[in-house]
Amino acid sequence: MTKKKRKIHLLKENSDTMINLMLIILIICGTLMIISTNVGQTTQNSKVVLTTLIKQIIIIVISYICMIGANKFTVFRYKSIFQVGACLAMICLLFVPFLFPAVNGAKSWILLGPFSIQPSEFAKPFIVVAIAYAVKNYQAQRRKEKQTKPFHKAYRGVLVLIIAVFAIVMVQKDTGTAIIILMIAFVCLIVPQFEEHRTVIKNLKRLFMAGCIGILVLFCFTDIGIKFIEKTPFSHIAVRFENMKNPYDDVYDEGYQPANALYGIANSNITGRGIGNSDRKYGYLTQADNDYIFAVLIEETGIFGLAILVGCYGTLIYRLFYYARKAKKIEHKIVFMGNITYLFMHFFLNVGGVTCLIPMTGVPLLFISSGGSSLMAIMAMFGVSQRCISDMHNEGGN
Repeated sequence: MTKKKRKIHLLKENSDTMINLMLIILIICGTLMIISTNVGQTTQNSKVVLTTLIKQIIIIVISYICMIGANKFTVFRYKSIFQVGACLAMICLLFVPFLFPAVNGAKSWILLGPFSIQPSEFAKPFIVVAIAYAVKNYQAQRRKEKQTKPFHKAYRGVLVLIIAVFAIVMVQKDTGTAIIILMIAFVCLIVPQFEEHRTVIKNLKRLFMAGCIGILVLFCFTDIGIKFIEKTPFSHIAVRFENMKNPYDDVYDEGYQPANALYGIANSNITGRGIGNSDRKYGYLTQADNDYIFAVLIEETGIFGLAILVGCYGTLIYRLFYYARKAKKIEHKIVFMGNITYLFMHFFLNVGGVTCLIPMTGVPLLFISSGGSSLMAIMAMFGVSQRCISDMHNEGGN
């Protein structure tokens, strides 16, 4: 008898090939841009390109391990005690950065020599999974015991987690990450359509709309909010709103980077100057490989680079929406919608901030900006999504 050869799959069988392809393209594009932006530092360190490449390869390998690990992990089969322990561990991890010096005014990083870890990045996929787990448990309890609970009692534990994580990240002065966490939680919580929670969900939507209108009125159409927040510990947010309105007003101080980002985009001449030929990365943009990498991308690749970026992001979001509509299990829908929100909010806040359409938040452009924590976290999120896609296919739910 001949033994059948067993195929070894990095990801669970029947995962989405198009999603994998888009992730690979984005990571390759991001690596090229990170190397290109670091060329601007060769005048100070001749080996910076080589060390950046080695560091980026290490980060990519670890990120793929995170994706594979999350894909293999049967997260929705564990008991509530496991969820409680994991939530406490996440909250404790978020306190660790307070033991280290602030970076760019925010205490968000654990500094380990040449590497740094940002725990708040991992809180984003964790929040998605925690909400999905909580909703799944409530749905099972609802069916078994045939009784309902009000919104605040049904999701008491996860609501405490969301508030705790949001509060800690805000104290760290990482407003961009706090906004993303809040948006992810909001979208994930309104996905379930339980009859007993519809009034609360409607009120949450109204509160969200009122908040958006309030921000526009207080900060964009008037200066009321800016003048008020200038007197608080979050005065840096007021500066960013002022830079959004007119980055050239203080071009040699706070508006230096926003203004140079716009100069770089305008300098692209539609088709771009060619990879490696950006002027802005030579000292004009001190965060050229991170927060402002989009400006360098457009300056060097023009409309073609923008088309690739939007095309890849759009394809990922489209595929996730497709599976969210097809999913029969509520936890799968929440994972897909949480992943969409995660991806879109990073794109919206980064690109909007660089182009001065909204205030700069310091949020990285996923897959393109340098930063190991952000890449590992989003890859782990896609690992969970691919697991849900695989389960759907195996159960005939596609």
